[in-house]
Amino acid sequence: MRLSTVRAAARRLRSLHFVPGGSQKFLDKALASKADALIIDLEDSVLPADKPAAREAVSRWMTDTNWGNKTVCVRINALDSGIWQQDVAATMKSLKPDLFVVPKVSSRQDLDMLGDKIAECERQVGREVGGITLLPIVSEVPEAPLRAHEIAQHPRVEAVTWGAEDLSAELGAKKRRDSAGAYLEVFQLCRSLTLLAAKGAKVQAIDTVFTDLKDLKGLRAEAEKSADTGFDGKLTIHPDQIDVVNAAFSPSSQELAEARELLEAAKGQVGAFRFKGQMVDIPHFKQAQRMLDRAGAVGEEETSAISDTGAPAWPEGPYHGKWLEELTEGLVIPHALTRTVTETDNILFTTLSLNPARLHLDYESAKATQFGQPLVNSMFTVALLVGMSVLETTHGTTIANLGFEEILFPRPVFYGDTLRAETEVLKNRVSSKDPSRGIVTLEHRAFNQNGQIVCKARRNALMRKRPSNL
Repeated sequence: MRLSTVRAAARRLRSLHFVPGGSQKFLDKALASKADALIIDLEDSVLPADKPAAREAVSRWMTDTNWGNKTVCVRINALDSGIWQQDVAATMKSLKPDLFVVPKVSSRQDLDMLGDKIAECERQVGREVGGITLLPIVSEVPEAPLRAHEIAQHPRVEAVTWGAEDLSAELGAKKRRDSAGAYLEVFQLCRSLTLLAAKGAKVQAIDTVFTDLKDLKGLRAEAEKSADTGFDGKLTIHPDQIDVVNAAFSPSSQELAEARELLEAAKGQVGAFRFKGQMVDIPHFKQAQRMLDRAGAVGEEETSAISDTGAPAWPEGPYHGKWLEELTEGLVIPHALTRTVTETDNILFTTLSLNPARLHLDYESAKATQFGQPLVNSMFTVALLVGMSVLETTHGTTIANLGFEEILFPRPVFYGDTLRAETEVLKNRVSSKDPSRGIVTLEHRAFNQNGQIVCKARRNALMRKRPSNL
């Protein structure tokens, strides 16, 4: 029985990210990403000698990992490898995976053979027979592309994809793209056959990987072209590619508004009619409804992050602060920035914060105090302390300041005092739900020119681990 349209719509596959089987480090990074699906790979990314250990690790992942709302896929070894049966048996658990990615498929009969083994394992673990679906790669051997429509019609197939790397080796091709970056004719043919086969079978069409990891602009152009053509998603091989791909395969707010407007205008109409100067009919209505269905599957808050005006994304970096893993408990960081406090600092800060205290503004009243002169506003002192600490601690590496546990002012600050600062890391706790971040407790200390502590502030900061691309 083919996957129902309701279930297919619920399992949106914009980005499918490869994770080498057995590598906990790469799994943790992938879990923290916004990828719709993770492909746990037991094939090309695992050396032959490492495959048994990787298979055992992936088997544990299927039961021990909190996958959240991600679709979990396992790419098994090729059906002529002699070990694919072990891959299926070891990784099939009561809840995961959701589907198997099948390399080097040559015919529908390959999937029949695989389906029999999956059904046997489904019964053993108590899963619904036929519930696990397949994502075959329909271009890795020369005989497959012209059979793609038959392969895509298999009842277990949920989506189909293609790849150029293995096929180029089979063909003896010297290269896959021309000097302008476009696929050579035979590879473009395979891409088109994959798309037509998927749409003919009413399953999702997934475009192949973009291998130039540094060229995010090129990835964006290719992904947008794929989406414009009709592909539903794209394979990714680096975390930096995921957000770009998600944006390309998500409708923009303007596109969604136009789709709603068209469907609203179609109510009560019979047949074709004029809409914004163009004739529209049933195919246009279907396309508009499909776009709204896509937005509903991913949540409208996740629609395309690419601005309709073409404005560039906010730049990343520089990163002068320390990452979560660098802020080890007991570390003391001396700060380079120092500051001589002036009368202007005190007057501006006090008046801007609407503080009427005479101790800071009324010089005659201040003369009569035990200090004999105005005091610098203590809120200015703590703000200056935290500011002096940022460059070497949290600049570019923090997510949020979570608040202060304690603020002390052991001695007053006066005009002309020169302050320096240091920070000590008191606690470092990695998040159990998101291993890419954690909470760090910092104690900032400010000293005057005589070496006396004038302010001590303890706060909690939500910090990022170093991204894989840095």
